[in-house]
Amino acid sequence: MSKAESPRKLTPKKRAFLAAYAKTAQVTAAAEAAKVERATHYKWLKEDPYYAELFEQAKIEAAEMLEAEAVRRANIGVDEPVFYQGVECGRIRKYSDTLMIFLLKGMNPRKFRDNATIEHTGPGGGPVSVEVNFVKPAGGDGEES
Repeated sequence: MSKAESPRKLTPKKRAFLAAYAKTAQVTAAAEAAKVERATHYKWLKEDPYYAELFEQAKIEAAEMLEAEAVRRANIGVDEPVFYQGVECGRIRKYSDTLMIFLLKGMNPRKFRDNATIEHTGPGGGPVSVEVNFVKPAGGDGEES
C-alpha cells in the first residue's frame, strides 16, 4: 500500500474480491470475479491489516450464507425430478439428514455430541476408595523360583 493511500481505503479489486467471497465462500471464485490471482488475495492478507480485518468479516458472512443453505436443505428440502422410462413424471422433495445432524450438533453439542464422559465418585461426590486383594495361585507357595 502506498503512503498516499489511506489504510481505511480499499481498491475496487479488493472490494470486488471481498463481496464475491462473502457470496461464494470460495477464494478461487472470488479471485475470478475480482479478476485477480489467488496469490494476490494472500498477499493482501499479509500486507494490509484493514483488508485482513474485512476478510474476516466476509468469512462470517460466507459462513452465515452456507448455514442458511444447510438449514434450507435439511429442514425445507429440495425438489428433485422423478423419471419413469426416461420421462419426467413428477417431483419428490428430499431432505438432508446428514446436514440436520451437523446442525443439531452445532446448535446443541451437549445433547447431540458423539462422545460422553462418565465420572465415578464416592459418597457425596467424594473420592472413590479402591481395595485390591492379591491371591496366591493355587498349588504354589507364592514364591517365584
